[in-house]
Amino acid sequence: MDIVNSRREEVVRKILRDMEENGLQWAAPYLPTLSPRNPVSGTVYRGCNRLHLAYVGYMRGIEDNRWCTFKQIRDKGWHLKGGSKAAIIEKWKDLPLTGKNEDTGEDEVVGHYLRMVGYWNVFNAGDIEGIPPATEGPQHQSDYTAEIAENLIRSSRCPVSESSLYTGMAAYSPGRDCILIAPRDTFRSDESFTRTLLHEMTHSTGHPSALNRECSVRFGSPEYAEEELVAELGSLFLSSDLGIQNAEMEGDFYRNHVSYLQSWMKALKNDPAYLFKAAGKADKADTYIYNRYEDHLEKDRDCPAPEREDPEISLKAESAAMLEVCRSFSKDGGREREEAR
Repeated sequence: MDIVNSRREEVVRKILRDMEENGLQWAAPYLPTLSPRNPVSGTVYRGCNRLHLAYVGYMRGIEDNRWCTFKQIRDKGWHLKGGSKAAIIEKWKDLPLTGKNEDTGEDEVVGHYLRMVGYWNVFNAGDIEGIPPATEGPQHQSDYTAEIAENLIRSSRCPVSESSLYTGMAAYSPGRDCILIAPRDTFRSDESFTRTLLHEMTHSTGHPSALNRECSVRFGSPEYAEEELVAELGSLFLSSDLGIQNAEMEGDFYRNHVSYLQSWMKALKNDPAYLFKAAGKADKADTYIYNRYEDHLEKDRDCPAPEREDPEISLKAESAAMLEVCRSFSKDGGREREEAR
């Protein structure tokens, strides 16, 4: 155990060194061509708009993920089919909050706040005559981690709901004690899906029936930021334990972890103490998840695994879960700021 702890400490110190690298940028694990998007403006819808359009698409059985405003359709010379139904998107802006500087007596920016500045009707490409077929984009890459992900899901302490309702997102719902995640074929690769799954599984260990971490759900609080550090370190540690991450902690996936950790460290004023504190909690979560995973494999060796069945979808329950996640997105716009059109 001392060897494991020593190795964890080395990893954290390496992460802190690598955070000093310039140009680090987090890359979404999802295929951008499969998330709701606007083919005219190039916008990939995020936050509440992404959740809403994914939900509308699911309810209407829509397969095309492209959405346009009526003006865009008209300006392009396309035509809307009769009887077409619109969906609504919102536009939010990050506006400055000003206050008087007591020393200089001058007004200055003391913060920012989000304000909705409008909403628009958008129509799906399937209802638009004349729109060109969707161009072929990046394809999902299958790899050996698919089986690991399957066994992780079967060993999970809480249900994992993998559904097109969650295209372009993943979250742990504390209220339902359930992991919500986009279909694996909408991720860039099986490995992207597995690492994202591990992040949410780490979050789930904070439940009172598991490790009972005291986690604030108030976005922007130090406790919230620390929980994100725990989840991302948990994903990184487990990736290493499961043989997904190379021992040298290098490569694009590792840099993505570092970039995400860096974004939350900035919220905590770059205090390394937070990262070491989170690493201790992530280590406990790692042990909890890995032991369940090993126990599942042990039981599975003597009997064939049952065929995987898609979970039954309760629209009422899914709507409640999406609303819970949407509230979180509305506070920070998700990992990226909302762009409506």
